[in-house]
Amino acid sequence: MSQEKIKEFIDGMHLDQDVSIEEFHRAVKAAYKDRSTQIYFIWKALKELYPEVDANKVIRAGSYAFGLYQGNKIAKACGGGENVGPQEALLGQTSKGGLLVFEQEIQELTDQKAVKLFRACPHVEALQELGESPETIRMFCRDMLGACDYAICAPFPNVSIDFPTTVADGEGQGCAMTICRKDGSAKE
Repeated sequence: MSQEKIKEFIDGMHLDQDVSIEEFHRAVKAAYKDRSTQIYFIWKALKELYPEVDANKVIRAGSYAFGLYQGNKIAKACGGGENVGPQEALLGQTSKGGLLVFEQEIQELTDQKAVKLFRACPHVEALQELGESPETIRMFCRDMLGACDYAICAPFPNVSIDFPTTVADGEGQGCAMTICRKDGSAKE
């Protein structure tokens, strides 16, 4: 590529201009979908190349390790995991990109309970685009990718996390991330 073509290409990207909310939304959503698609193809390759290996277990372990890494970052920002209650755990894993892409709504935020509803899921969308069945999508989310969310809260001894419903369940209820203070761990 000539220098002129390179410059023309880069100039066409408008890197010197502010990004609109819609452009930001599309870019972050595409990144999430790419991450899910990559994990999906790793899962498929494991099943094909190493049928003796439990591919679900490998992806679950990797998702858990990633979540634990994220949870430890939140704990560090809060001065230690014992300082993290439902509010801190939920807000610590909430971002502008996540709010937009997952169409999240914080529904409850107290010292005892925090609930965030995800109305959309690029992970589910990516799997649907790959032609996976509703059963496989639900399993992929609940059995493998969801391990990340549970691990995020592992460094926090005072809270527990659950998802009574998910987008992947296919029931139109969204993911209800519910983080509760464990009994006996009342904030002083």
